[in-house]
Amino acid sequence: MQKEDIIKNKNEAIKMLNNYLDTCVSKDGKYLKKANLISYWLKDYVRYIEKEETFNSSKLKKYSRGDIIKVNLGFNVGNEEGGLHYCVVLDMINARKYSTLTVIPLTSQKENKSIPKSAILIGTEIYDKLSLKNKALKEKAKEKSKKLRKELQETLKLPENNEDEKLLKNVKQNNINDKIKLLNNDIDLINKIQEEISQMKNGSVALVNQITTISKQRIYNPKLDIDVLSGIKLSNDSLNLIDKKLKELFTKN
Repeated sequence: MQKEDIIKNKNEAIKMLNNYLDTCVSKDGKYLKKANLISYWLKDYVRYIEKEETFNSSKLKKYSRGDIIKVNLGFNVGNEEGGLHYCVVLDMINARKYSTLTVIPLTSQKENKSIPKSAILIGTEIYDKLSLKNKALKEKAKEKSKKLRKELQETLKLPENNEDEKLLKNVKQNNINDKIKLLNNDIDLINKIQEEISQMKNGSVALVNQITTISKQRIYNPKLDIDVLSGIKLSNDSLNLIDKKLKELFTKN
């Protein structure tokens, strides 16, 4: 195509988009929400494209089968799952250098609504495991805090009669300050997990029929081993149910 044709195509696309969004904004309710979601997604999408060439998946944590991740699925068509959703990773082997992951989107269990035949009920498994992780972190943080208080009290009692004693006391104080920074990081993670838990619905459903492959750019959490969802995995029982449903939906009996 000639450059003029490309410019014309671009301008037509922008005009169509503006016309559609203006139409949505002129209405109310679900149309306003739709216009807002599309606009948010287009901004995210442009950012993904801008960073595509410099994106380095090897800087992310390593993902494996059963990992729970939060993914920006974007604005999709019809009944395709979209927006920010939990997903379960299916890849048996996925090296850091791989730029994609195959996942199954998860959604909240709706009250008084039956589970589709193409889906699997996960129940409260993710909620429970995240709660257990937070409880364990709180207990460790409490123990660390107790030890630090004792260590600080002992350090403050150290003499400073000469340069060697002053140097030793200063080294111990700096060491304590470093430990306090690490403890604050732990507390920050605890607060983030608590916030995540507060926003979760107890029951989850795996939309097996919506299995998809995504770019790792879409991953919102966890990106590192220290992030909120790091270490949260589905049980083998749930994964076996997903495998069974995959065979039922996509292979011959």
